[in-house]
Amino acid sequence: MRVLYLTNGFPFPLTSGYLRHYYFIRELAQSHDITLLSIARPSFRDEHRDALAEYARDIEVFIDEERGRSPLEKALHAVSAAGRRNSPIHAMRAAIKRRDPTRAFDVVLFSGKPTYAAIRGLALPPIVADFTDAASMRIRGQMEHASLLKLPALWVKYRQMRRLERQIVARADHLLFASLRDRQAVLGDGEQATVKPSTVMPNGIDVAYWQRTSTTLGQNTVVFTGAMNYQPNIDAALHLIEDIFPTLLKSVPDAELLIVGHSPTPALVAAGQRRGVTVTGFVDDVRPYLERATVFAAPLRFGAGIQNKVLEAMAMEVPVIASPVAADGLITENGARPPLKVARTADEFAALLSAEIKARAADPTPDGAARRYIEQHFVWPAIGARLRAVLDATVKGA
Repeated sequence: MRVLYLTNGFPFPLTSGYLRHYYFIRELAQSHDITLLSIARPSFRDEHRDALAEYARDIEVFIDEERGRSPLEKALHAVSAAGRRNSPIHAMRAAIKRRDPTRAFDVVLFSGKPTYAAIRGLALPPIVADFTDAASMRIRGQMEHASLLKLPALWVKYRQMRRLERQIVARADHLLFASLRDRQAVLGDGEQATVKPSTVMPNGIDVAYWQRTSTTLGQNTVVFTGAMNYQPNIDAALHLIEDIFPTLLKSVPDAELLIVGHSPTPALVAAGQRRGVTVTGFVDDVRPYLERATVFAAPLRFGAGIQNKVLEAMAMEVPVIASPVAADGLITENGARPPLKVARTADEFAALLSAEIKARAADPTPDGAARRYIEQHFVWPAIGARLRAVLDATVKGA
């Protein structure tokens, strides 16, 4: 099958936030012919293209020179940008038309809300839209914790994103979501949810890479990882440092908190000067920090999709305390729930972290149940097989 794959971020390096598409492409390439058109950041290098060359027959990249806009803002401005000849969306759209897609391809797989502007109104073969997450749900969650000054702008973004999500739902022949929770947020529980073909297609884990080397957990150490320029992670890290960790120190005075991830904001760097807290910034390898962990904390107060950071911690057999926002994304389509503890308030988080640290002092055995849950539900070969089946069914049903 000939697949036209469109992304709004180049799927390499794997730290870029687009590893989902790297593994999708790698899995699809086993039996399908891939053409990849991708919008990329100015940091894109030829060696990034080389990493995908063995999986994609044709790769074309469009550099987005705009800095300072989040992916969400780019999505909301992409429709108007498609008309500007110097925009990457316009260039991608022209590249699609140049390839005569109805003749050259059997199916289109596209991801990223900004990417929709590149295909809007074009004659195309069947379309599979990878929603990944429900961006509108993330905005609604952010509104619950935003200042009054920011609420009007967030409300406008929410309405714009819901409109864009509805357009994508109407245009696509099949929808992919990273979690059951995101599918419900976009499609609801009404007629649309039953009529529109959709599949929960989670992110996976390279279990050969994400495995621990030590036979015991670390001592008195709480770890949180992620990109620290991503608003849900920024909020969670500050919430952990300012509202949860001080309470934990009352019961575990020598506790240590590691905030691990690239591009921490100035506010987060400043918060990292507090007693017991370390904000690392960029690290070459997250695994040593997870090996040091006694427990992984994921106190996200808003967000969407599936939390890779939690998958990685579980694969490394680290016990996890998570908010409902972080935990619910790991519930599988058949209702299996992850073996972690859920905290809903700062006090609950501090109490569960304290209890976990004290319990692991007596028994520092890694959490094998967490690892087994990942191996059962979140490995790329099984996910790739499901993706190939979805594409095949979509083409046959067209």
